[in-house]
Amino acid sequence: MGKGNSSGASKTAPRRKRHVGRWVFLIVLLIFANLFIGAAIFTYRIWATLPPVHELKEWHPDEPLRIYAANGSLLQVVGPQMRYALPLSQIPTKLQDAFIAAENSHFYSSNPLYYPVSLPGILRAAFVDLTHMAPVQGASTIPEQVARNFYLTPQKTITRKVAEILLAYKLAQHFTHAQILELYLNKIYLGQGAYGVEAAAETYFGKRIDQLTLGEMATIAGLPPAPSYLNPVVNPKLASKRRDYVLRRMHARGYITRAEMDAAEQEPILSRYHESASNTAPYVTDWIANWLSQEFGTDFTYRSGLKVYTSIDPQDQQAANRALEIGLENYDMGLTSLDPKTFRGPITRLHGADYQAALAGKRPEALPPHDPANLKWAVVIASSAKSAELSLEGKKTITLTLRDVAWARSRPGGPKPRAVDAVLQHGDLVWVRPYVTAVTAGAGQEWGANVWSSAGPDAGWQLTQIPKVQGAIVSLDSHTGAILAMSGGFSYELSHFNRAVFAYRQPGSGFKPFVYAAAMDAPALLASGNSSYMTPQTLIPDTPLSITLPSGQVYSPTNYSNQFSNTPIPVWSNLAYSHNVPSVRILMDVGIPYAVQYVQRFGFPAKQIPSVPSMVLGSGDFAPIQMARGYAVFSNGGYLVKPYLIRKIVKSNGTQVSLLGCPMGYEAPPSEPAIPTGVAYLMTEMMQQVIKIGTGVAAQSLGRHDIAGKTGTTNNENNAWFNGFSPQITTSVWVGYDDNHSMGRWAAGAREALPIWIHYMKTALSKTPDLPFPRPSTVSGATESFASPIGVSDYLTGYPPVASVTSATASTNSSESSKLIETIKNLF
Repeated sequence: MGKGNSSGASKTAPRRKRHVGRWVFLIVLLIFANLFIGAAIFTYRIWATLPPVHELKEWHPDEPLRIYAANGSLLQVVGPQMRYALPLSQIPTKLQDAFIAAENSHFYSSNPLYYPVSLPGILRAAFVDLTHMAPVQGASTIPEQVARNFYLTPQKTITRKVAEILLAYKLAQHFTHAQILELYLNKIYLGQGAYGVEAAAETYFGKRIDQLTLGEMATIAGLPPAPSYLNPVVNPKLASKRRDYVLRRMHARGYITRAEMDAAEQEPILSRYHESASNTAPYVTDWIANWLSQEFGTDFTYRSGLKVYTSIDPQDQQAANRALEIGLENYDMGLTSLDPKTFRGPITRLHGADYQAALAGKRPEALPPHDPANLKWAVVIASSAKSAELSLEGKKTITLTLRDVAWARSRPGGPKPRAVDAVLQHGDLVWVRPYVTAVTAGAGQEWGANVWSSAGPDAGWQLTQIPKVQGAIVSLDSHTGAILAMSGGFSYELSHFNRAVFAYRQPGSGFKPFVYAAAMDAPALLASGNSSYMTPQTLIPDTPLSITLPSGQVYSPTNYSNQFSNTPIPVWSNLAYSHNVPSVRILMDVGIPYAVQYVQRFGFPAKQIPSVPSMVLGSGDFAPIQMARGYAVFSNGGYLVKPYLIRKIVKSNGTQVSLLGCPMGYEAPPSEPAIPTGVAYLMTEMMQQVIKIGTGVAAQSLGRHDIAGKTGTTNNENNAWFNGFSPQITTSVWVGYDDNHSMGRWAAGAREALPIWIHYMKTALSKTPDLPFPRPSTVSGATESFASPIGVSDYLTGYPPVASVTSATASTNSSESSKLIETIKNLF
């Protein structure tokens, strides 16, 4: 019996073990089933929340506004991020291969193990993550990266990874391999605000992608894992190692030969940050961006990839910037002004930690965010009677001698400093600029002026200060109206107000040529009821004049010199020497209503033209761009062109935006003249005399025979102008204070504005031949009675005999006064 019992027990144990094993298996199976069901539910819920991916077929990145100069160079990029969208056909094949080799070598595989998701890669990454107990590897294929870049966050979580995998499968259902690669290469973030390969090529190498070398392509392709860490500018050694890894992968995949790989590995890393644009025309781009946003809204302007092509000539624009900056600095330093100027002292004086930080290159808080114009900040380290040592922006040490601070008087009219340490002390924070030499042009003549010249790259530095005076310059192609250069102030960083377009100021004598032209246009005068007209030789009295206005006030114009002439003066001489009283007589002789109508031919709106005797002396308010447009009529032979900045605007799809209604959009030049070509030519001849013997003699320093122009200075010397031109280019310069206060007793267009004009035109005219103004067939030499020893002796053929306005008024003023009073009464 004992034996039997033992046998029964032994049979029961295996049954129990099998029974327990079944339960364990069932439990494990149930656990896995629950996990599977849970994972399925989890996955389904994620799938249900995924966005539709087919919309990416219409995807276009938010591209910024890009503004280009006339030569195609980029002036400015305005927008939140640097992006370009290129079709895959425009992306070099080797650049595509580099990304595939580095990021997803099985990208073009049809094996479901590797595309659109690499299952071996996921398992490998999961194992690494488990061993490290942290998400270390991502193992994302290109479709997964596209899914993450467009729809997900970079946060490493299981939920995001599952969503990434599911989206990758969705993408593979709706897009081809090539379409996914195109999305990837245009969307991938590659550091420094660059999204996509074209932006990265420009940012790191200053090139388009079709200009990249193989080594540069591999460098960019190595960036996606860690754009900041593998940055070729920040870590060139790491970038070099990563580049070589990409090249080896490309060779292993058969994309490049061994020789190509070896050559690319030998390329030095020559990367540096390339700004998207070094904006040399900020007042121009600001006007364009503002107009676009007002016309089309900010989203369309800054995010739709607009490309604006302007008329700006970069070389001329740089010359305009420099001429205006230095000219205004020189005035404020007293180098071109006859009125005393003073040094207003250092910006501040630094002590202790602030001083040490500045020496280390930290920008002091007392400064504006950026250096204005051509100025640099410096801190005085030590000073003595003979010299001072300064730290130039914490980068190098410079020396200033007495020559460099000699202008810095401590009070108006005071003596020049005799020692450097009388001006500069330890810790002083000051502005300096490259040294400029003042040279007098037209020396020995009444209207000679200081016209500076650069002293060369090794001339050292000079103490300066931010000028309080302002100015503007605008330059046109006389025949098309294309704005070649425009600057609206000393520094855009300090003031965004564009004075070239929006500063309406009295032009002074710069307005005289428009009224003089009205007096010489015989057909227009005769049609208006006048019985006579003028020529350059017509004699005009320069005697005291008083006009009683309807209000009872007496208007008595005076000349700049407060002197008069006992003999009548020819029209050309009145313009050359800018006599005021004879100019008023000319206006009153032709009649104010006629003159108001006539000067509108130069583009001046009627509402801006004052119907008063002082109109000829520039008592109206006009912007520099309006003056330039008016003078271009003389330059081009009588045609009123429209000044324009924008040649065309192109959308991202290649279509153009209409410029209809754009105040500075391109319009074809007119086919009919605004004034007779003969009148324009005679006025040009007279304004050439302004430069030969008159108030513009300093312009002779250009050594050109094809220039003409007119100075302008207003009452109380509030505004100074020079408007001048060649047969191709017209340029207007204005100088004055924003609050319109006086620039000083001796301020004048010849001293303050003309030197700026000269320096700009030196560059602008260097590209044009020195040829005379075209002489129209309607102009011929005058008879001997109008002969002039200086060559202004032409008149218009086919006109009735000339009747001099001096015939009844040269010897007496009473009859003329009654005529003028009657004219005024008829006007009002």
